[in-house]
Amino acid sequence: MNYLRSTRNAVSAAFILLALVASTHADALDDRIRSIMAERHIPGAAVAVVQNGKVVRMKGYGVATLEFNVPVTTETVFEIGSVSKQMTAAGIMLLVQDGKVSLDEKISKYLPNTPEAWSNVTVRHLLTHTSGVKSYTSLDGFSLSERMTIGDFIKKLSPHPLEFTPGEKNIYSNSGFNLLGYIIETRSGKKYMDFMRERIFVPLGMTKTGDRDPQFVIPLRANGYEWRQDRFSGRDGNLTDLMGAGSIVSTINDMTKWEAAIRGDKFLNAQSKKDIWTQFIFNNGKPSPFGLGWRIYDTRGIKSIGHTGQTAGFGAAIFRYVDNDVTVIALTNLGEQGMGSLIATAVAKSYIPKLSLKAVNMGISADSQLFANIERALRGRYEGNVDASLFASTSASLMTSQRAKNLNERIAKLSPVTRVKFFKREMVEERDTISAIVETARRIFLWRVVVDANGKIVEMNLDEEE
Repeated sequence: MNYLRSTRNAVSAAFILLALVASTHADALDDRIRSIMAERHIPGAAVAVVQNGKVVRMKGYGVATLEFNVPVTTETVFEIGSVSKQMTAAGIMLLVQDGKVSLDEKISKYLPNTPEAWSNVTVRHLLTHTSGVKSYTSLDGFSLSERMTIGDFIKKLSPHPLEFTPGEKNIYSNSGFNLLGYIIETRSGKKYMDFMRERIFVPLGMTKTGDRDPQFVIPLRANGYEWRQDRFSGRDGNLTDLMGAGSIVSTINDMTKWEAAIRGDKFLNAQSKKDIWTQFIFNNGKPSPFGLGWRIYDTRGIKSIGHTGQTAGFGAAIFRYVDNDVTVIALTNLGEQGMGSLIATAVAKSYIPKLSLKAVNMGISADSQLFANIERALRGRYEGNVDASLFASTSASLMTSQRAKNLNERIAKLSPVTRVKFFKREMVEERDTISAIVETARRIFLWRVVVDANGKIVEMNLDEEE
């Protein structure tokens, strides 16, 4: 009896210890999420973590509406932007399974009145951003208020020439996913959102997932916001028609149901899942960073699949770290680019320490003039004295944009720079790309710098910080 009592006491103590550890972990992570939100002026966020197929964290932070101070919950409805693309891709795969669509069929078979220039574009090209069809979100005349039909969309887009030969390379194209949405319509005989609801959302129990169109009254819908230097403002009301490219709203609870379905074997069959998570191979035999509606990449040696989403007033991300069987999902109601990714990455590091920038120990020789110039440019951004001569003539203006000024002002508060370390140089989409870590006393930053053949900086992107 004493032995049993002793054993029960030991087990109870172990459970209490585990609970305390879990509580401490949760409190620290809560603090980190709230700290990011406060610094980056994010009104509200919802976060979920799925580990080994189980939801181990799902929580709302901040407010869904600043006007009424309504808190974010697990049922708050956010726009998910381009995270919608993986759902559109799944819709296409369901039609593939039905025998109504073939991935390598020309899209002219499924869409009416396509231009001759698109004659070699396949469904797979649209799914992998390798079609060359110009992205309409950089063009005028595609607002949601137009209420375009399939004919309207194709007619407006047709005069624009392909940006490259199909299959030659990647250029991110929202047009491709709108066209996929129209293929869903022509092959299913249903409107895009009706098909998505009947074949995906309802069967998967995603009861709060649907169309973002402002004409619909959606209970618990979050408002979207922008941060304008010193104040919040409502998002731009002149919305683009995102259709299959990014028109879906969802909740963090529904997104965990999506994650469970996409990893399971009752929704898409084994071949479909293999297809969506296989990198496209370019015409030259090299792999693309995209599968079908998903980005496929390596993060500090960990195989990763995921996507981010951005619309006016909202940002989202879903990252699945395959080797660790951890998925992180983040939804936010701030339009500043990358906020969903910022939160999701910070949360992932709490579960997978190897992802931390502190764990990066590889390096490359950095004694050339090129690396010296890049270091000067990086330090200059923190010190407020960027040398424009280090940039290509077409890129110097990137440092004078309002977004660049806001970033420079923010990171200047974290100066001085204590060290710059270069750890990777690679060709990404035929562009010379250098990754560098910048350390200050308070933060570590990961920058991605692209240079031209003359060693001039073409792009300088802050990818990560902790």
